[in-house]
Amino acid sequence: MLQLNEQTARRIIDALAMAIDGKPSSAKTFSAEPFREIPDLSWWKDYRPPNDTTRTEALTLAYLLFSGGRIPLQGLQIRNAFFRPDKWIIGAMVKKGRASIDEEKNEIVFTQTGWDWVADVLHGLAKP
Repeated sequence: MLQLNEQTARRIIDALAMAIDGKPSSAKTFSAEPFREIPDLSWWKDYRPPNDTTRTEALTLAYLLFSGGRIPLQGLQIRNAFFRPDKWIIGAMVKKGRASIDEEKNEIVFTQTGWDWVADVLHGLAKP
């Protein structure tokens, strides 16, 4: 569990979104309890992803910042809440080979391809 409260987590997510596309993130789902309604694991594999968007970039960076690259499907636990991974974004990461499913642990795990994509996103932010 991260020693981070929901209010600070929301500020971090919005700061990432603002840095990437100039507006706060609209996708910040938190709950006091773990999210139990996880789609069948085959859903993540069969999902047809949309094109990457700035929302994809911002939320993915937040997931990685909070998780280190292993994202529990029941949500990232912070001090007083669980932050739900967006199923469309995580589904896209899996389909594009940026993440894989660890079925034993019910986690999404970032691959080398995913970390390379993150490096490209961050490099793009560093350009003047």
